[in-house]
Amino acid sequence: MLDDDLKDVPDSGRSPIRARRRTVLGMAGTAVAGATIYGVTDQLAGGAQADAAVIPTELTGGVEVLTSGADSPQVSQLTPFKDPLRIPPTLSPSGKDVTDIKLVAKHVRLHSQLPPTPMWTFEGHFPGPTIETRSQQRIRIAWTNQLAGTSPVKAVWAGPPGTTPTDPINAPGSAGTIARPEIDALTAWTTIHLHGAHQFAIHDGMADGGITPGYSQLTEYLNDNAATHLFYHDHAMPITGINVFAGLIGNYIIRDSREDALKLPRGKYEIPLMLSDVNFETDSRGRLTGELLNKRLLLGPYTKGVLPVAAHFVGPYTMVNGVVWPYLDVDARAYRFRLVNGAVGRDFALTLIDDATGKPVVGAMKVIGTDLGLLGTPKVVDGPLTLSPAERVDLVIDFAALAGKRLRLVNTFPGTAPGTPVPDGPPGTEMPFPNVMQFRVEKGKSAPYALPSKLASNFKQLTAAELPKNITERFVALVFDGSGMPTLMELEEVPAGTPSGKGIVQIALPTGKRTFRSIANYFEDTTSYFTSSGNWEKWTFINIDPLGRIITHPMHIHLMDFQLLERRSIDGSAFDLKLFGTSKPITVKDSLPIKAGESGWKDTVAVPVNTMVTIAGQYGRQTGRFMYHCHILDHEDGGMMRPLVIMPSSVSAVQNVTMAAMGKPHSTATITAAPAAMGDMAGMDMSNMDMGN
Repeated sequence: MLDDDLKDVPDSGRSPIRARRRTVLGMAGTAVAGATIYGVTDQLAGGAQADAAVIPTELTGGVEVLTSGADSPQVSQLTPFKDPLRIPPTLSPSGKDVTDIKLVAKHVRLHSQLPPTPMWTFEGHFPGPTIETRSQQRIRIAWTNQLAGTSPVKAVWAGPPGTTPTDPINAPGSAGTIARPEIDALTAWTTIHLHGAHQFAIHDGMADGGITPGYSQLTEYLNDNAATHLFYHDHAMPITGINVFAGLIGNYIIRDSREDALKLPRGKYEIPLMLSDVNFETDSRGRLTGELLNKRLLLGPYTKGVLPVAAHFVGPYTMVNGVVWPYLDVDARAYRFRLVNGAVGRDFALTLIDDATGKPVVGAMKVIGTDLGLLGTPKVVDGPLTLSPAERVDLVIDFAALAGKRLRLVNTFPGTAPGTPVPDGPPGTEMPFPNVMQFRVEKGKSAPYALPSKLASNFKQLTAAELPKNITERFVALVFDGSGMPTLMELEEVPAGTPSGKGIVQIALPTGKRTFRSIANYFEDTTSYFTSSGNWEKWTFINIDPLGRIITHPMHIHLMDFQLLERRSIDGSAFDLKLFGTSKPITVKDSLPIKAGESGWKDTVAVPVNTMVTIAGQYGRQTGRFMYHCHILDHEDGGMMRPLVIMPSSVSAVQNVTMAAMGKPHSTATITAAPAAMGDMAGMDMSNMDMGN
């Protein structure tokens, strides 16, 4: 049971939100105060638990758009830059009570040429309200599932190969596809995860800990991160992709005094930008109905009632803050944009284009932060700004020298538009429209913005040389299994003379050849990774495919703040798909650059095909059963996720003895000292740590 005394928690300075609706759960008694409870009904009657109020939401600010438009299908194609950007309202919990956030069904207009779209939302907004709080301010949220009926998403399989319709896979409409009745009948089962935060596992949104309508998931967020941009979303396995696609996602911003002192663009000059892609159903005349369509391409034979091998969802239309191809009127001055890739599986490589010349605008975009906080110094974006699903970038764009211009943000990721097909990809899988959004810069003169030359005063770049020699080391291969589905291989080192065979992976690392065996692949396999809270670890992810299929796996580790140490190319031909192992050692080749948008503290790392990425980082002080997984949500739902158990160090010692006695495959780690580069961070309580600022 967690301490309910909040008197030492700093106040945000905002007035507490006051109750306006009936009690759904009493929080006065210590028997329930501060605990996460799954399955607390919204219909409690009488008793001590019905005395104190759960605080309802009170939203401020935001710019809601598209209140008018088409009421019925009108067009077969949408006009770019017709509608203004939606800015979600802000919710600032007081930290003194429990704030109730309702999950409700709502019709949302995603483009003025579309009829309103049925969606599942937080408080009727898509994206959900931007939750804003202060570092070290503990808050409690009741995520109340008030969703009724079945999912608003229409899901279909396109294919199988050789029988696909003439339209490309990401064209609108479900003509010629195979229905998915299991999704048609899907009711609301939800569990909300605050991505990138430090919380105990019971508050983390456990993938198999969902609740049904009429009940609340109570969570406590400690907010012991430095100032940063997180986001919240549904995490219910095996339907995370469908639930997030339906609308269950929103921004979460933590602030602190160090960031405040920098006087970065704020107020109307600081805007969250949530990127995602979407597809829509069509009527008998080919007109867009606005109904969400999740269409995935079959890559193998289809058998009714069996999950087939299929590509993850990608859609033809890009949304920003829930509007297809919006525009934003901006002053000729600097803006701060908090970008997050909220797509199910779409990668973005963002380039700013001058509409008049069609050429990239050079030097206007500067990265000031990554997933988990500010960098030490700003970095100019000298090429496309890449974002895989779940990655965030804190970006400043100075429009001072661009007065009167119209600028387009476009997606230049390979396979985005016709003419840039995915190598070896199925026909039509490219994204037909590269547009993301448009900036309309007002006329007038303004002095260039003097961005602080020093951002996070205590930011330190990790290097491999500074890591302790006894640091816990883990290797995870990202491969295709015998059925053709992407999966994980948790690897355990074995003697060098171990012969090739099923599950055996040999890697010729720069430091010498090492041999591993696979000890787990799927979510349901025996848990094998155990560690201690506050531990430092070094992980290596290897995305291996002898066929070179262009898939970047964004790997997310819950409760770990990390930095990239290196990225290298590899020779993927050494992996034998039939053997499910290597026929010869995998050769590690050239070093690849770490880009500006991934050079700081992170919780998600992009691992492109036939590359090896090594990271190092530290777990939070919290404990419990967490997860790590691919953040392509269709991959996660298909089993590309594994448990990770974090214990106090004294409990880890007992676990070591217990697992050894049982002869179970496992990897248990005790506390590893912080790298010398982190200086005074060694041995500190994570609640006071400032990982990024």
